[in-house]
Amino acid sequence: MLTLKKKNKVTFIIVISVIVLLIAFMIYELIARNTGMKSLMGNSITTSFYYCEDNTYALNNDKCVKYETASSNILGDVNLDGKVDNSDLELLNNYLAKTVDLTEIQLTAADVNSDGILSVGDAENIRLYVTGHNSGSEYLSKIGVSIICPKDYTNKDNTCIKETIVDAKYASYKRGDINLDGKIDNTDLDLLSKYLKKQANLNTVQINVADYNNNGTIDNNDLYELEEYLNTEVNKTKTLGDINFDNVVDSNDVILLNKYVLKQINLTKEQLNYADMNDDGVVDDKDVDILAKTISDYYQVGDINLDGNVNELDVTLLQNMFNGVVAATKVQLNLCDVNKDGAIDNNDVVELRKKVSKDTKYKKGDVNLDGELTSADVTIIENYVLKKTELTIDQLNYADYNGDSTVDNKDANSLAKAIASKYKKGDINMDGKVNMIDVNILSKYISRLIELDTTQKLLADINGDGKINASDLKK
Repeated sequence: MLTLKKKNKVTFIIVISVIVLLIAFMIYELIARNTGMKSLMGNSITTSFYYCEDNTYALNNDKCVKYETASSNILGDVNLDGKVDNSDLELLNNYLAKTVDLTEIQLTAADVNSDGILSVGDAENIRLYVTGHNSGSEYLSKIGVSIICPKDYTNKDNTCIKETIVDAKYASYKRGDINLDGKIDNTDLDLLSKYLKKQANLNTVQINVADYNNNGTIDNNDLYELEEYLNTEVNKTKTLGDINFDNVVDSNDVILLNKYVLKQINLTKEQLNYADMNDDGVVDDKDVDILAKTISDYYQVGDINLDGNVNELDVTLLQNMFNGVVAATKVQLNLCDVNKDGAIDNNDVVELRKKVSKDTKYKKGDVNLDGELTSADVTIIENYVLKKTELTIDQLNYADYNGDSTVDNKDANSLAKAIASKYKKGDINMDGKVNMIDVNILSKYISRLIELDTTQKLLADINGDGKINASDLKK
């Protein structure tokens, strides 16, 4: 009874073990089917192999072998016409008389006694053969019968063969790296596609790694499995919202998504999967708004041009958007409500200008925004008044030097006086010194050889009479 119980226990353990193995095998098969394990495993294995650089060679283990054949001739056929007769005897005699030359193969055919030297003995053997004495010696019996081959060729079964053997090259690449650049990407997929369409050639190494599934044949199955692998690799780095798959979620993705919603473009099934921001199974305006809001959260309110800074450029852009000069993207619209009142209007422009002016390092009059008040700023204002140049909204703000909300010559003159007040009268070049250089400048101006800008004129009017003439020069 005890023995029977032990047997039942052993049987039970064996049955359980078999069931566990079967379950494990079924799980493996299921994973292999669902994840394309075959292609993934095939790719993960580095394929190492020997190959022949020259495709005229055949690989034999670690050696490359090439067989070449050449036309064969018969012994005694000196003129190589396929028979041995008096013309061969005559040609050999002429060679011995040094009146003609023979080629290498002709020399071999003429050496009927195979001693490596052409002599009258070879000619006599051919004569005996031609006159019907084709036996009586081992040499005569071979004339007209034995096959001869060119140098370096061997007679095998009456065929002239030359066997060349060289060491094979050793290669180690991952399957799928068809262009052999060390990585597997879409360029490999394109190359394989062109090869299958006969639009491109592959060398021996490339053919080895192009057999992606390692079944000995390069076909569309390799193309499909390589594409599946690449899609899997790309998916590892993708982020929700990265619709153009450039590994960055930005306004370009919003633009792309918005165009799809407006039915201006189509998206692939895979792109739509990353475009469904709210995961409701539908790609629509809601997803555009969510993606735009997500991106906007990366920036400060007021950073309209998305460059990471809030400055005069943003004020100008916001003003142009408000005036309808340029259109705002959804990402930008989320950053335009500077005063956070729920509406985007001129109040946001004013608020943003205040914010920028408060934070800026520029002063009134610094029209060229170089951080300094110079005569160059005066000239810019004058050119604007003369309609020779245009100013941005921010520049106009700095050009209104006297604060009367109008940019005109009054601003230019006021700014010029403010700049000139920093220098001594007569320091026309504004280098901090009054010397002969200034005298020469003034002299040339009076002689109408050069021009002075508004600030320089103020410094050149040394006697303060509103005129620049010889009187100032004397001073």
